[in-house]
Amino acid sequence: MKLINPTGIKRIIVGKNEKLDVTLQDFNEGSREFTLEIELQGDNAQCRIQGRAQSTGKDKKIWTVSQTFSGTNQTGQIELRGTAEDESFLQFDGTALLSPSSVDADANINERIILFDNAKGKLLPVLTVKTDRVKSASHGASIAPVDSEKFLYLQSRGIAKKEGEQLLKEGFLK
Repeated sequence: MKLINPTGIKRIIVGKNEKLDVTLQDFNEGSREFTLEIELQGDNAQCRIQGRAQSTGKDKKIWTVSQTFSGTNQTGQIELRGTAEDESFLQFDGTALLSPSSVDADANINERIILFDNAKGKLLPVLTVKTDRVKSASHGASIAPVDSEKFLYLQSRGIAKKEGEQLLKEGFLK
């Protein structure tokens, strides 16, 4: 399933032995808020969410993505990456909830944003574990301005700053 410039709220249930791959993509101008709620209900249910976003100008983009685990041997992954530039704002809130009925779940959340100019960003990966029977559970986040040494390196190879910015953004979002 691929969602382009998502807005609003979307809820999906993943049943027994089902596998769901979700791709989120938002590279267009404009402010948007989006919530995606995934409920892994059946045993052996799997869900992989991969999102990429760019925020420019004075845009404000906020994504809230959650997975709830409530069966046996379930796998969930949330990977969100974005770039923010100018005066824009970008926020990712990824959540994994391993309920008391979850057994041998594998949950992973990874969020990253790089900042250009005066942009701001916020990351909030939340992992809530309400069971003792977990296969693995991890979360991580990183947010930082683009390293000026990267620009220097590209410029020393004859690449103009604007073109270098574009190359760094494209490489990060792949």
